[in-house]
Amino acid sequence: MAGKMLTDVTEQNFDEEVLKCELPVFACFTARWCHTCYPTCLVSAELTEEYNSRVKFVRVDVEESPETAERYHITAVPTILVFQDSQEVKRLLSFQDRSYLTSILDTLAAE
Repeated sequence: MAGKMLTDVTEQNFDEEVLKCELPVFACFTARWCHTCYPTCLVSAELTEEYNSRVKFVRVDVEESPETAERYHITAVPTILVFQDSQEVKRLLSFQDRSYLTSILDTLAAE
């Protein structure tokens, strides 16, 4: 059974998909060559099922969206930014374990 995937977001639709979203948005900034990004995005993809209607999950490729990466000062991948009401409310660098991510998402989803 295929789970929900992360929505791929580009510079063209970032504002629409992330900043104008009414749900909290979990944005995974990644790159194709980044080996530590894969498990982070995998955990994120698993979480899309759990938080289906409460949190939106997106992936941003920093090489395909360099202006967006620069706008949010992404200097390393993976970086996870959590947005709420169009504002960055949390920044996580490098791989994060599932239990830590769920504690953050539970707090957001409850608000």
